[in-house]
Amino acid sequence: MKAVTSMFAQTAARADFLRRGVLSAAAAALLAGAAPHATAQPEAEAEELYDPVAIHLYWRQDPTTTMLIDWQTLEDQERDTVVQYRPTGTEEWSTQTGDTHPFPYSERTIHRVELTGLEPGTKYDFRFGEDSMDYKFRTMPEDATRPIRIAFGGDTRHSQEMMERTNYQAMLYDPDFVAWGGDLAYADGREDRVDRWYEWYDAIKNTLITPEGRVIPALVGIGNHEVRQFFYFNHADYEETDEFRAQIAPYFFGLFDWPGQPGYDVLDFGDYMSIIMLDTDHANAVGGTQTEWLEEVLAERQDVPHVFPVYHVTAYPSHRAYDHQVNVRIREHWVPLFEQYGIEVAFENHDHTYKRTHPIRGGEVDPSGVVYIGDGAWGVGTRQVHDPEETWYLKRAESVRHFILGTIHDTHRHFLMVDEEGNVIDEYPETPQPRWNGAEAGED
Repeated sequence: MKAVTSMFAQTAARADFLRRGVLSAAAAALLAGAAPHATAQPEAEAEELYDPVAIHLYWRQDPTTTMLIDWQTLEDQERDTVVQYRPTGTEEWSTQTGDTHPFPYSERTIHRVELTGLEPGTKYDFRFGEDSMDYKFRTMPEDATRPIRIAFGGDTRHSQEMMERTNYQAMLYDPDFVAWGGDLAYADGREDRVDRWYEWYDAIKNTLITPEGRVIPALVGIGNHEVRQFFYFNHADYEETDEFRAQIAPYFFGLFDWPGQPGYDVLDFGDYMSIIMLDTDHANAVGGTQTEWLEEVLAERQDVPHVFPVYHVTAYPSHRAYDHQVNVRIREHWVPLFEQYGIEVAFENHDHTYKRTHPIRGGEVDPSGVVYIGDGAWGVGTRQVHDPEETWYLKRAESVRHFILGTIHDTHRHFLMVDEEGNVIDEYPETPQPRWNGAEAGED
């Protein structure tokens, strides 16, 4: 049963979220029907201004003071790799140059510029030269004294339409950024599926840009559909090298600079949050080098209030078999580290459902354990779920496309699960409901 089922209830819930600081006032234009991507350029002028075929913002260093800007040009477009930028409301533009990279199996070119030395919690304008349309981005704040919103999910595109539906709902909550845990365009590293990446980038440009032109950064991880033959162990000649990883996952390592090689990394947001993007046996083994690295990362961040592992294959599946070899390896190698170093929430994907587990420690339900939330149904066809009544670790499970809105504020955190139609389907921890007092309402 969905928690919110009627248009009236959805509207009331959103009004309540707005009062509580969950739904941003910036969503008003979207709720009123404005297109997410509508910059402030005059219509006549906008037709003459340069506008890249694709834009993707993310980070490889501290998101409070940097921004990584990727954009793409077609074969017949010659452009300098330059970004002009300024704090919104100021007049003078600064200029930063970058470099170019080939788009695998495509005539497109990727341009990449990293801006550094930015002010935390500040909105910037940027453009790709004087003849370009203006866009905006926002650096992350230096601390979590204001609510920070992240849209978590994975398995993003069986079709562009499905992806854009969930993108649109996520945008109503004005997220600071998106974190997708693998299975992005479903191209499988194949040359004949490059058009799926074009659709993926089109969906970002169509629906992850606010009406005022602010581009929402998107972090990405690797999944089986980024890799030829899905898992590294399906390649008899596999070698743990950058060259081999790029060979079996040409788009992932060709398109994205973070996490980059070897395919997993950690991104620190000041000293208040860390996103750990992991590789579940796709271009790297779960065990060995990656697990050793993970333990070091977790040990070094025990004083960080919010540490979120994000990865593709599940430790606790909601659709697939519990005893699959990859699921078993995650439980053997990573879950004990999550428990040892105080992880409270981990994000999983891959099963094309929604799930939330009970808190788990030592292979049992335990109030002090880790809650695993997922399961990768952002923009894909859904699958049948295991019955939570008959599956010891599942608290909730549902066959529904969705995203997970994570909100952190100081040391507090809250997760709201929203489907592609805007229905709230779950939350964790659950918000206590006020007790009904008939006398206060004038009843005897």
